[in-house]
Amino acid sequence: MKKVIARVYDRLLGMLIRVTPDPFLVAELWRKRGVCIGDGTCIYRDVVLGDTGNLIQIGRNCVLTGCAILAHDASTDRLLGIKYGEKSIAKPVVIEDNCFIGYGAIILMGVRVGRGAIVGAGAVVTRSVAPNSVVVGNPAKVLCTVEELVKKRSRLALDEIKNKN
Repeated sequence: MKKVIARVYDRLLGMLIRVTPDPFLVAELWRKRGVCIGDGTCIYRDVVLGDTGNLIQIGRNCVLTGCAILAHDASTDRLLGIKYGEKSIAKPVVIEDNCFIGYGAIILMGVRVGRGAIVGAGAVVTRSVAPNSVVVGNPAKVLCTVEELVKKRSRLALDEIKNKN
């Protein structure tokens, strides 16, 4: 009976996640589902966290937008004799503090995203990401450092201000 109640509770939390507009509340609902999430992190409702056991860890002050974080891989289960519903191959995923994960990005099992890193929209991250780096593409590759990106964006912002005046 306890398992049934736990399953119903988990499904209700899942439904709340899909309709809650507040990304800080969404993060709290994921915490209630057992995901380790640091303070100040916001997770938008269209984020997918696969295998939410203790395999996904998200640091403090992160922003996750419409991405998928997968700590498991079921693609070869049938070939390995693993039946549907049994435990797939899995490795932890760690998103360190102060990271931004862009819309449509996919973080695969066993990846660590270093402190302060930015994962660009649509990136497919198959390998760990160094701290303070910006990765983009499929498969994700380092584009620049966060500091370099901020300098580029500062110039764009200044140009935009000049053009408006």
